[in-house]
Amino acid sequence: MDGRTADDAGTRSGVALVVVGAALFGTLGIFGELARTVGLSTATLLGGRFLAATAILWAYLARRGYDVRLAPRTLAAELGLGLVYGFMSVAYFESLAWLSAGVATLVLFTYPVQVTLVSAVTLDEPVTVPKALALAAALGGVALVASGGDVAFGLPGFVLVGAASLAYTVYSTGTRVMVATVRPLVHAAYVFLGVTAVVLLYGVGTGTLSVPTAPADWGLIAGITVVGTLCPMILFTAGLARIPASTASIVSTSEPLTTVVLGIVLLSEPLTPAIAVGGAAILASVILASPATERAVVDWVRRRRRNRTEGSDG
Repeated sequence: MDGRTADDAGTRSGVALVVVGAALFGTLGIFGELARTVGLSTATLLGGRFLAATAILWAYLARRGYDVRLAPRTLAAELGLGLVYGFMSVAYFESLAWLSAGVATLVLFTYPVQVTLVSAVTLDEPVTVPKALALAAALGGVALVASGGDVAFGLPGFVLVGAASLAYTVYSTGTRVMVATVRPLVHAAYVFLGVTAVVLLYGVGTGTLSVPTAPADWGLIAGITVVGTLCPMILFTAGLARIPASTASIVSTSEPLTTVVLGIVLLSEPLTPAIAVGGAAILASVILASPATERAVVDWVRRRRRNRTEGSDG
């Protein structure tokens, strides 16, 4: 296998990992809705979620003999990203008290634009034509999907989810930097420590943290831990190690599509024309953002320029 073939395989696998991870992250909204129906607080749901995920991941690393030692500055950066991710999780879930899920999703998923711009400035990742088109398709698709249901709006919720979007931008960009030198699972393990600290402190500070007693509560915590946290975090982190942060952020906009589909199947939410068209636009953004598409466009432009040059010479 030559270098280019190996790179192609790596980027394809990276996109696939992020798409699957995003699909699993898309179950979070469903778990959140179910938690509210049984009276489970945000702090209890997220506290149980990240305590269990952290314990499982660290136990796995110990069993497999991973070297988890980090330099002090690297350790501080990893825990800092965990604090950022923890803030994002709390802010997003709490915003749903004021916003409909559609509006919250729309605002949260403006982060691909932020990641693309930040990556272009700080990580020297070019904003190519396919990537720009993918951004437009992704944001347009999310807007249609988000507007496909009942809309509720409250300024506190808008501020919270806007802050969550900014935090997600910081986390995605920082993760791209960290996984260049830290193994993805080790990175995720340290991030989980930071997230757990934020969630528990929030629950204690607000007096909303409690120990679940009902089997349904424990079932929701188990589901959100495995399906909505451990698996997608590992997949997303592994995929981000193979593709640029800006590409990963665009591809991951398939997450709200998953939420909508699950809402239709599990919660009997309606499928509107806006949701159908928006879903198609999101899928198109995934294709446009793939490295294979970018390379095909670049090769086409180069051939056009070469043909034009040869024609003028003739």
